[in-house]
Amino acid sequence: MGLTMLRLLLLPVFLWVMLLDAGHEPTGHHRWWAVGIFGVMALTDKLDGYLARRLNQTSKLGTVLDPVADKLLIASSVVLLSFDWAAGAAYRIPLPVVGAVYGKDVVVALGTVGLLAVVGRVSIAPRLLGKAGTFFQLLLVMLTLVAPDLDRLLSGSARAVLKALWWTVGAISVAAAIDYVLVGVRQFRNAKSVVRSA
Repeated sequence: MGLTMLRLLLLPVFLWVMLLDAGHEPTGHHRWWAVGIFGVMALTDKLDGYLARRLNQTSKLGTVLDPVADKLLIASSVVLLSFDWAAGAAYRIPLPVVGAVYGKDVVVALGTVGLLAVVGRVSIAPRLLGKAGTFFQLLLVMLTLVAPDLDRLLSGSARAVLKALWWTVGAISVAAAIDYVLVGVRQFRNAKSVVRSA
């Protein structure tokens, strides 16, 4: 819980540091501060989940705040890095990728609200595609942040890897959205069959 709160508190700091270089070359020294802060937030996410399972210390508030912190971190980073002035024209995250990332979260949110309204309950558990999506989205943000400096060292290699990540993140986001829809439909049908058999 404490690590989740730390992530939520560091998010505006990360965004502020990114905005310090607005209008300048996307290789400013503030960018490396942003990389460090983002890295700390990503690591605390993994550490938080591990400690909660290991010490069996889960709370209802923690189970709500943890995914919220993840979504805020990824969504704000992906949107910010879709602008030329934040990522550089050659490295900015394309709008279709941003749309796929956001679209999946919108589908999950609307499906959750819909199930709650119609059935009265919903069970949301992490799915393999959802976890893979989060991993690749975090990787995409981190690589986008350091890509200009990597390209100076390795002449164009970061741009090539970024292109592959754009396709990967987009495809996994769409697949995860479909997977969550199927899970939601299954929960809806199960709830209806329970009502009919009662």
